[in-house]
Amino acid sequence: MSVKITSNGEQLILQQIGNLEQELKQVRKDKNIAFNACGDDKLANPNFHKLEQDERVLVERIQEIQHTYKTAELIMVDERNTEKVDIGSIVKCSFEYTDYTEEEIYEIVGYGESNVDENKIYYETPVAKKLIGLKVGDETVLSVPSGKVKCKVLKMYSVWEEAEIQRK
Repeated sequence: MSVKITSNGEQLILQQIGNLEQELKQVRKDKNIAFNACGDDKLANPNFHKLEQDERVLVERIQEIQHTYKTAELIMVDERNTEKVDIGSIVKCSFEYTDYTEEEIYEIVGYGESNVDENKIYYETPVAKKLIGLKVGDETVLSVPSGKVKCKVLKMYSVWEEAEIQRK
């Protein structure tokens, strides 16, 4: 099954691949220095072995991300959906726990874009899965470790700036 990415996610993934390739280049340079320092006795150099292992890990990670990227489905989010929650939507929800209620604003994002500090949640997370397809006023129930939480879609925004004004 392929993942869904947005154009922003595509840029982040390509940037991540570039960063890992730079790191790999440095590891290979360090590995070459370690090899030359120990000559034919590379078996006695633990630093060389660590660098070999780091190199393998980086190569595998790069290949994994490249495969994910090549098989991904690109989702165009030219205009945010403010009618129905979908990838790219910015949505304000109320979460009704047994002893309190809180409101939170999330953006539903594609693969590689999630960031908890920025309230960007991956479309495959349990919360996002429950929200996708809902409209303003719709409710759903989420299962959390402490029990059930009622979640209601309060509002949808076309841009984060609009949501930030509401948050203050």
